[in-house]
Amino acid sequence: MTTVAAQLSRILSDYLADESRVCTFLPFILEAITNNNLLTDDAKNDDDAIVKRKWTVRLNALLGSKQATTRWAAISLIKETCDQSESLYASGVQSWAAQLLGILAKPESTMNITASIETLSVLFEKTIGKTELHAEVTSKSLPRFNQLLLTLGRNPELIPVTLVALSKNMELFPSMSRHITDQTLKMYISCLDGTTDVSPNLIGRCLAASCRTSTKTNFASNWQEMLMRLVGSVHEALDRLFDTVDEEDNVPDRVAGYPLSSIAPDYVEAFPTLLKRIRYIQDTIAVYLTSKTMVPVGVPIAHLTRLCCRIYNVYQGCVMREFKPKDEYACLMTCLPALHLGTNKLLASLLLCADAGMAQYGKLLARILLRLLSENSKKRAVKISVYNLISLCLRKFGYAFADTILKAVISSAIDDLKAIERKKLDVVVPEKKVAGKKRRAEHISSDAFTNADSISYQPCDIQMAALEVLQDLLTLHGNSMDANLRSSIDTIVVSRILQAAYLGDSNEESSAVKCCLYKCLLSSIMSPNTNQASLLPHAVRIFSAGQNDETHELRVICTQGLAICDLCMHTRMPPIQRATPAPPPPVQQATSTTTSTTVTSFFLEEEKEDQEEQVEKLSEQVEQPASPVQKAAPITKSPVVSRSNVIRVPEEDEDDDDDITMMQNQHPNSNSSASATTIPSASRDEEEKSNQEPPVVAPVFSSLTSSLSATDGDNSDKVVTSFTAESFSDTSTSSTQPPKQTNGKNKGTTTMEEDESNDEEFEIPEISMED
Repeated sequence: MTTVAAQLSRILSDYLADESRVCTFLPFILEAITNNNLLTDDAKNDDDAIVKRKWTVRLNALLGSKQATTRWAAISLIKETCDQSESLYASGVQSWAAQLLGILAKPESTMNITASIETLSVLFEKTIGKTELHAEVTSKSLPRFNQLLLTLGRNPELIPVTLVALSKNMELFPSMSRHITDQTLKMYISCLDGTTDVSPNLIGRCLAASCRTSTKTNFASNWQEMLMRLVGSVHEALDRLFDTVDEEDNVPDRVAGYPLSSIAPDYVEAFPTLLKRIRYIQDTIAVYLTSKTMVPVGVPIAHLTRLCCRIYNVYQGCVMREFKPKDEYACLMTCLPALHLGTNKLLASLLLCADAGMAQYGKLLARILLRLLSENSKKRAVKISVYNLISLCLRKFGYAFADTILKAVISSAIDDLKAIERKKLDVVVPEKKVAGKKRRAEHISSDAFTNADSISYQPCDIQMAALEVLQDLLTLHGNSMDANLRSSIDTIVVSRILQAAYLGDSNEESSAVKCCLYKCLLSSIMSPNTNQASLLPHAVRIFSAGQNDETHELRVICTQGLAICDLCMHTRMPPIQRATPAPPPPVQQATSTTTSTTVTSFFLEEEKEDQEEQVEKLSEQVEQPASPVQKAAPITKSPVVSRSNVIRVPEEDEDDDDDITMMQNQHPNSNSSASATTIPSASRDEEEKSNQEPPVVAPVFSSLTSSLSATDGDNSDKVVTSFTAESFSDTSTSSTQPPKQTNGKNKGTTTMEEDESNDEEFEIPEISMED
């Protein structure tokens, strides 16, 4: 087995020995180190430490090479080494940081400068939490690194990488980067014109990171001030762009924007620049709003909403100012779709960050979105953006917003999902017939839907956006939707699924639309309407057939849909842990002044011979007249009923029945359910006391022979006490006497009649929807 040290030594000798070929073998070296973890800190012997020391020495030598490609390979290997090994990082971070800063200070290729900046950012970031390295490396080298970044930022090719490094330094080391805040802000503002290749996402993150250099007490105010100045910059650009439009009112309390470059007076040159600037700043604000902050901040919702309304109030056919050129007004109408797209993105970011704060503008947003949907019905990009914004508003505002825009949105979405027949153009004009039946040219033949070439649909992205809106509407409003609207949605969804299955479209776009159709059908199943028949039978067949589709995503959706349909058809109770039965209560002991009786045991099923012996003993005790206490414990066939359970006595032989009959003849005053012996007058007081004892609760058994036996230490007389039906007279009489059962039924009947009369007298209060 090859050890890690042997593998690393082979790389050193075979691929890093020749400086001119290191760059060629760099991808293979990085892959070998990453996949085999050759630089991890799990050295088991001295050979690993020696090989790693040779690795560090070789990297330092390659970093000082005269060839630019070799230096670039060495920088890449240093970055990978720091990511894998903490020990190698701690031992070489000082020398590597010094050499890389020297590369940035000298004229170097763009490739090496970019790699050096990225590696230095990693070196400084890994010093967080390490006090000694932070004091020796970061505190001494980071200020120089920031100054070099500001110098390199003048190169347009290096602006993106320098901005990323500066924002990272401000976020991780705010106190050490506070002195360069003004210089970095000027660099950020120079990019707001849209003349550079820097992404607005990067500028937004950099502006948000620059606020971290302020203290926690001033962070919220600085963050809000920067946002208001960005909004002011947009208003200043709109003043020139909307010069030909008669706006109803000006924006009050406007904050001055950042100083940007001047605009040419001619609208031909000014409008493209203004449009690009406005879109760039709007995207920057959108990223700035959604960036993480150090402390909670207040979002100026009113100012941002006023900015959006100002742009939305300019539409096709709005009033033009007097004495303004019509050509400029026509050019402005051409720019409106691009303006609305950027404003939709800004409004979506505001909805995400403000959340409940935008609830008060729900009706205003509904009017704006409905107007945008009607005005841009033929504009693909704007219509998709409006659909996405409607879906976001539905998720944020819920039922009230859905009820406001329900009919218009459903009508527009269904129109976008309908199939359109392609009209065939004949090259040769047919001759007109003199006689014949007139045919309607606008009639669509049913054969057209059987051929994929004869019908067409809207673009796939529009269909997917419309289906997403319908899915959200069904989720929020499906249970209480109007029957006609709900039927129209279900009809178009099911018909489109069946058409797709019949035509068999297999391209990527149609597969994506099919997935959205199946999701919409699943939402319809999960939100049933009481005024409409359920789609459950159709959905089961559709999902079953969809499990054989070639698209994996569609098969997963169909599997989930079948599981939900099964739950709808075969409802199940949630798993409930059953309570364990309580243990039987202990048998109470009976006490007496003359004798003490003890409960010995209960026998479940005794043999017939034991039962015969017990009956014989009981009969002998009954016949003895001199015994002080005589009690008979005959066992009857009638069950003994306790307060909680029913105890059934096992069956007896004919001999037992004869003995019991003889005992009952001797004692004619006994009850039919149980037998009791005549007690002498001397022991009646004791019997009355014993009868006053609390009743014994019988345990739960299927068959039981109850007997109590007690013996005195010196006396030879045996006292046997049996539990008779008299002790359970409150509970046994209702079960042993048939007439009382009949009375119980009558009583139950009267009770039900009384309950019905009570129900008739009780009045349910009416609930009005107005309340």
